Amino acid sequence: MGNLLPENVVSALSVGLYGMFIAIIIPPAKKDKIIASLVIIAMFVSYLSSRLPAVAKVSSGTRIILITVIISSVAAILFPVKDDKKEAA
Repeated sequence: MGNLLPENVVSALSVGLYGMFIAIIIPPAKKDKIIASLVIIAMFVSYLSSRLPAVAKVSSGTRIILITVIISSVAAILFPVKDDKKEAA
């Protein structure tokens, strides 16, 4: 579809994609300090992974997926979400 659209529209849509990502991250991060901390840690780890020689050889998409899975897994283990139904019983 990108080949059918003018270049300026494709460029605007790519910026819109980042805007949508930020719109998904910011509201929960404002409400919960743990989520805000995890977002900052993920940004730092992403930056480090692009600079470390051994990890920088891996494609950027694969690095993002690995970082996401690792950080979300650690967060799920350390900060599990409590089930409201169990607390009410």
